This record gives sequence, structure tokens and C-alpha cells, in this order.
Amino acid sequence: MTVFQSRPTRYLIQEKHLSLDNRFTITDDAGNIHYKVHSLFFAMGDKLIISDANGNELMKIRQDSLHFHLTYKLISTHSGATARQIASIKRTGPLWQHKLEIDSSNGKYILQKQGGVSSDDFTLTKDDVTIAVVARDASPMKNLYWVDIIDSKEQDHTFILAIVIVLSCAQRLPVNPISKPQVNAPKTD
Repeated sequence: MTVFQSRPTRYLIQEKHLSLDNRFTITDDAGNIHYKVHSLFFAMGDKLIISDANGNELMKIRQDSLHFHLTYKLISTHSGATARQIASIKRTGPLWQHKLEIDSSNGKYILQKQGGVSSDDFTLTKDDVTIAVVARDASPMKNLYWVDIIDSKEQDHTFILAIVIVLSCAQRLPVNPISKPQVNAPKTD
């Protein structure tokens, strides 16, 4: 059990399985929408765009198909700034472990499952310090992720929530053709 020094900021990420383009909605614990995540329709691999509640694009998530391990790139696209890659996320270890290693412009992070194989609890750490705690609740129609981010002005909430979205993408079964890297897929951004 993780004990926080101050009250964490809580978000709820809802993934909709049957939606054509609005794949995720991110709200606070009061139900206010903070972010929306759209996917590119008929894209090979995962190509997602994170926007704020007003539709302003903030970040892109791109599955990188040229790696042995499932790998994603996070690209900052805040309005008025040049798009730049801010992180590379790689799934490592056995499939049931769901461990992500994140190399970012702000340092190295690790998101990994806590508890046994059937556990749906994860922690995000940087330099062995817990940054966020994630709990997953799955249903047939959608996945829910409760994300508690430790309150600190140093934490980039959009970045942390993007990591949890990558976790959701990486948790798909490998038999799903959408989750497999597409070697011959054309490059698009």
C-alpha cells in the first residue's frame, strides 16, 4: 500500500472499445472532462492524439513498428510549439508482467504491475520514488483506469496520463492484429 504525503490528484481514464474515434475520455474525480483521446481511423498500429477539453492538441502517441519489443513514442504538440519527441516507451519482460520502461527528456520512469498475475494495480516510479498509482477495472464494454498522481508542480499530468494510455494499448492480447507491430505499414504522423 502506498502512502501519499499530500492528497493525490485523481483522474479516471475511460477506454471505449466500440467507439470509432473517441477512444478515451479523461475526467477528474468530480466528472469534469480534462482530456479526450482520439485515434486515427484505419491506422496500422496505435496512432492517438491527446487533446484538452477544448480540443487543443497536446500530445501524440505513436506505436513504433521497428522494434523487437512493443514500443511507443510520445510527441509533444502543444499549440505554438514545434512537435518534438519527449519519450520512448518500451514494454519489457513477460507479457503477464505489463512492465513499461520510459526514457524521457525528464529522465527514466518505470510503470509496473504490483501484486500477482491477477492484479490490476500498477505504480509509476522515477528514481525509486512513486509518482502515480494506477488501478484498472475492466468490463466488456470499456476499461477504466483510476490514476492517482502525487500532487507536485513538477509532475506533467498529461505526460503521466499518456503513459497510462500506452499501458492500455500494451495490455491488448498479442493475437489482436491491431496490437501487433505492422512491419510493412506506411509511416504517417
